Amino acid sequence: MTKLHIQNLNSNVALLKSLSAEDENSELFDFATSKVKVDRAGSDFYQLGDVELAFRNTNEQQWSFFNTKDDQTLSASAIKVDRIWDLQDDDVLFSATLTNSSTKDIEVGGLGFAMIFNQIFTNNSLDESHNNSSFIDPYIGQDAGYLQVARLNGQKPTLLVVNAGNTPFEAYRPLSDDKTQKDVHFEGFYEWTAFSKAYFDTNWNGKRQWNTPSSFVLKAGDSKTFALKFIATTTPDKISEVLAQNKIPSASSFPGYVLHGEEQAELTINTDKTISRIYSDPENAIKISNSRKQNSYLLTRLHHYFGQARIEVVYSDNSKQTINYYVTESAEHLVKQLADFHEKNQWLDKQDKYGRQHSFVTYDNEANRQVLDEFRSYISGDSDEAGAGPNLLMAIKNLYLPDEKQVHMLEQYIDDVLWGHLQNKDYSIRASLYYMNNDIMYSWSKSRSEETWRAYNYPHQAAIYWAMYRLARNFDGLVTNHTWKWYLNQAYRTVMAMHKFCGKDAFLELEQYGLMVGSVHKSILEDLQNENWTEEVNKFESYMKYRYETWAKLQYPYGSEMPWDSTGQEEVYTWCNYFNDQNKANKTVNAILAYTPLIPHWGYNGDSRRYFDSFVYGKREKITREFGHYGSSLNAIPILDNYKYHDSCDLFKLEVGYAASTSILSSIDQKGFGSMAFLTDPEFMEFEPYTSDFGQAFYGYAHDAGQYIYQNSNGEWLSFGGQLASHNEFLRLQPTDAFKHRLFIHTNETDFEINSEVAQIASADFNADLNEIEIHFGTFSVTPETIRIRVSDNLIPDTNSKIVRGAYTLDPKTSVVTFKIRS
Repeated sequence: MTKLHIQNLNSNVALLKSLSAEDENSELFDFATSKVKVDRAGSDFYQLGDVELAFRNTNEQQWSFFNTKDDQTLSASAIKVDRIWDLQDDDVLFSATLTNSSTKDIEVGGLGFAMIFNQIFTNNSLDESHNNSSFIDPYIGQDAGYLQVARLNGQKPTLLVVNAGNTPFEAYRPLSDDKTQKDVHFEGFYEWTAFSKAYFDTNWNGKRQWNTPSSFVLKAGDSKTFALKFIATTTPDKISEVLAQNKIPSASSFPGYVLHGEEQAELTINTDKTISRIYSDPENAIKISNSRKQNSYLLTRLHHYFGQARIEVVYSDNSKQTINYYVTESAEHLVKQLADFHEKNQWLDKQDKYGRQHSFVTYDNEANRQVLDEFRSYISGDSDEAGAGPNLLMAIKNLYLPDEKQVHMLEQYIDDVLWGHLQNKDYSIRASLYYMNNDIMYSWSKSRSEETWRAYNYPHQAAIYWAMYRLARNFDGLVTNHTWKWYLNQAYRTVMAMHKFCGKDAFLELEQYGLMVGSVHKSILEDLQNENWTEEVNKFESYMKYRYETWAKLQYPYGSEMPWDSTGQEEVYTWCNYFNDQNKANKTVNAILAYTPLIPHWGYNGDSRRYFDSFVYGKREKITREFGHYGSSLNAIPILDNYKYHDSCDLFKLEVGYAASTSILSSIDQKGFGSMAFLTDPEFMEFEPYTSDFGQAFYGYAHDAGQYIYQNSNGEWLSFGGQLASHNEFLRLQPTDAFKHRLFIHTNETDFEINSEVAQIASADFNADLNEIEIHFGTFSVTPETIRIRVSDNLIPDTNSKIVRGAYTLDPKTSVVTFKIRS
């Protein structure tokens, strides 16, 4: 273990200035705020060691609120708090003893411990943030809860905070009265909330919380001690081992903590304790059945339940653990509902003075209306992330699940809105079609809306052209307005226009950053190569190498318009990997894993850190931790690529990557509305009413959707995104993702990948004895010219089949194809 050191803040021994971990080179990394570059001295600011209280006499109704930030001695409080920091071997123990100094019994309905770690990026360079700051992620799991604090650069050590006695993790409450400025530089501080009934009664608007809010009674003259232990470990993938060493139960659920339709999850509780009871809350949400393994349970959806649910575990010593799940429809059902909702509710089919007629637009699910007149111009202007998102979503959905009417709508969008209007004839992309008579930061004038320097606006439209190229190339008569060559050329020229309009001579030179949805650039390059467009390939590849060389020179090339962001890593990884810079590619994945945790909770699990998007793009305009934002599914692209092609033995990466990729499915409601994010502030606990940039999230999901099979070292098989039946050396696979186009199989000997471009995979039979994989195709919604299937180099079809544009081609009437495994 890594040794921890503490330094008190001035003469106040209850507060810490630093909590440092010493590595094997005797270098110290401070998880506390000693290296923060803003002034946080005085009673306006919480410190590590501050305690927050809410209580009332047992015969009263009104709660009283106190905290040591305002008054370290709690002079006006009937409850006194004695705090002690203590070194225990390599670890640090913090204890707080509450004493009822009154003559009356007191109900304590709020008790929290300020978790003040350095996640403030204000005034930092990118290098300073990555070297000095941390990400904080909670498992709000009652007595088994913990907090993990990971360094931005993904390097060890990681700090773990655990319950060391009487201190359940019931809620994660924002400390909104801390005066540190919250903005894109800083998410805000939180407390480990052990009891939360007072806050639920007064501030949380009756919203369902991660745990049932509770309180306890402290009798007159009595005392009670609560304790937290701080432990330095290596990296987040080792947390379960540390929990076991500290006799704290841990949970693992395969394939995750979201139940999609008929998919089944296996929950395993790793503990030496005796489980006396396990149940679902609400009880009609999840069926719990015993598995064959000890302390393992099979979980299935009950009675078409939809929404949040908790698994409650009660141990024989009366300690408790909770695991939050989300229960929803099947992925394919959700995606079809999502597209239908866009078609019926988000398609603008009326005359519009801004030229947006025949485009899919942002929707307000609270007001049940299209968002055509947002004060923030970019939300209503068919460009930027929020404006482009709905059109991007429909293009990518139809790439994998084509619908003739929806494809025709996309043709109308391209010809009536995009080409020659949103996009100029020189291929530059406007900032917005919508504008107002203002000229301020978010509300733009006509001239501001016509500016073309924002590189982020280009990949979304290029991806739409690319999707239409694929549809025109693979389906005869489905796309009629232009040829496939026209669409591929549009995609190519749109990307190349970035260099002219977003390069060194442009405002902010935004081509220097990795761009969200930028992984589509590699897909466009591959199709240029497959079509033998040699001149275009050379220019395109040269441009991408020029951008890669910028990143290769930087220690942490993950900047954006923001001081820190989790959007550039997708494309940075893509081109570092393409140009064989595996060191920088691995470094990028490690940085992603620092802010994408594996936690037993449907929202935090695989959720890449996002907190300011509602503020920028949402209706609530709230800074708070968000679930299901595009940051998660886009960051899944590097994780899963790195897993498949460089580290397929690493189950941790598969778990995190799969959770991140599929996280956006929970944002689709029963009507088909897709929210940009779930807001975790206890006062909200709801999905954002705006769709905004959900389209970028959908692109991330579609990029990697598929069934992933993993064989562990014991020979057991795990399935992510599909059903699995095994008998000896025979496996039957049935994908349950939305598109059913991709299979990845990891065995202890080798790996296989199958990607069917236009035909759904109904099932696949893997027979190790016969050394073959048999693919069964489903029926078509639109019949392709040929079935096109790409496979890893170790698979060879047993029938004569030509490779055309990088894929084996089969007659569209083919129902089964068998691939032999190379020995």
